[in-house]
Amino acid sequence: MKKFFKGILVFLLIIVLVLGGFLFVFRHRVSLYVNIGKQYLKIKDNPPSSTDVSSLLTPMESMDFKDIVYKDTNGVPLTLDIYGPRKKLSNGSPVILYVHGGSWVYGDKSIPQAISPLFDSFRDEGFTIISTSYELIRKTVNFDKQASDVKDTLRWIYKNKDVYGFNTDEIGVIGTSSGAHLSMLAAYSSDEDFKGDTALSNYPSDVKYVIDFFGPTDLTSLDMSTAGWDLDNAIKTTKNTQEMMRKYSPINYLKEGLPETLIVHSKKDEVVPFSNSTLLYEKSKEYNNKVELLTLENSGHDLSDVNRDDVISLATKVLQFIVKNSPL
Repeated sequence: MKKFFKGILVFLLIIVLVLGGFLFVFRHRVSLYVNIGKQYLKIKDNPPSSTDVSSLLTPMESMDFKDIVYKDTNGVPLTLDIYGPRKKLSNGSPVILYVHGGSWVYGDKSIPQAISPLFDSFRDEGFTIISTSYELIRKTVNFDKQASDVKDTLRWIYKNKDVYGFNTDEIGVIGTSSGAHLSMLAAYSSDEDFKGDTALSNYPSDVKYVIDFFGPTDLTSLDMSTAGWDLDNAIKTTKNTQEMMRKYSPINYLKEGLPETLIVHSKKDEVVPFSNSTLLYEKSKEYNNKVELLTLENSGHDLSDVNRDDVISLATKVLQFIVKNSPL
């Protein structure tokens, strides 16, 4: 019996040593998972009522630097916000760039509180979150200018890496809807494309990965009238519309060696056809690029009617994807 208990003790000791070694090697990732879990459990245990659910859509306010001008075009300053790291890493801070949506016409760089548990948890592990603005469409469509704004944000990050301690080998971009479209244009195009500010033009714009939420990849497939009067009217005043749509469709920028991409899209999206994402996925595979497609079953374009299973799949996949592509 003593030998039996001694054997059990040795077995348990081996398990503890193996587990301890695993936790040591992956200690940053384990900490990240636990931190994010705790953040979301707070919301789960104290869910907002129907009267204050809008609080989750209010902007994050815990930024370290607000409205930094990254470029000035003809007297129109464009700004970004920096949510700095809460831990110093020896190789510098990985960067997640957030590009807002809004049909290219609406929206701003504010990050909604609903995303804050995820972003704050990454900040706790040494990440920097940057949210950028781009020039919104008014009377005329200018996808070229908007793409150069996002790309110039990336160039600004490279230019200022020593000032803010950025690790420019670890830059990821998250875009939603039109922001995803511009993110893909910026990430898939070469450094020579979409140059705006001459003071930034000599800096690179490379990124490691892209997360595309409901992004249009083939503009010729869209019914722009569903995006609102402002955009539809601006497009109607544009010459050579179909040529413009093809020119600024990310699907036409695919080639080998592109950043790893996670595509998130719903089959029931009535604004951007789901086929935009399946086409991007299939063609990316043809070029041997690393790409993943997360299909939501019931959500609308604005994540309305999203069900519990989709929420769990979405949160898990995005977290796993970022952690997999992080240096932690």
